[in-house]
Amino acid sequence: MGMVIMTNPGSFELKKTAEWISYKNGTSEGNTFEVNDYADLTMRNIIKLIKLSFEGHSEPSGILRIYNLSNIRQPLGSKAEIYHYRAKQAISNEALTLLEDPITHSQKSFLEECNKSRFVIMGFVDKVFEEKMRRVMNWSEYIKERRVCAIDDKGRYSHPRRWITEPLLMGKAVESLRAVLQV
Repeated sequence: MGMVIMTNPGSFELKKTAEWISYKNGTSEGNTFEVNDYADLTMRNIIKLIKLSFEGHSEPSGILRIYNLSNIRQPLGSKAEIYHYRAKQAISNEALTLLEDPITHSQKSFLEECNKSRFVIMGFVDKVFEEKMRRVMNWSEYIKERRVCAIDDKGRYSHPRRWITEPLLMGKAVESLRAVLQV
């Protein structure tokens, strides 16, 4: 169906999943597990955007892939970059994809993945991973007919978390997605 590119997992939490604590602590037996939990506020805003954009048309269906500039879960955006670089120093190069989605660090991978999607929602935390963010935004010029964003008054691609507290931004995101979907 589409994909989303954001800064980092932020406050994402699987509160009803028993394996989550051991997974976060790195003590789980595997690196995947099945969950049945609630979406956090960012994901609820993305779901709302998609539902509002498809309203009166076909029912949205398919897989929505989520990618981040960094896979470090850190609720305080200002600390995300610090934690990311500490983790990067501690792991081997072979494990780097645990920290960094290849599609946000390779233009070729980025464009290949975007071209598989009907739409690409983009939104970032302000002043975090600025160089990486600018690079991905520049690459997105090649897929601008698929790009969905809510641009704030300062010209930034607003993070989906803001769309609930700033309804004007949700409206811009809906307008952008409807234009991409041509509905």
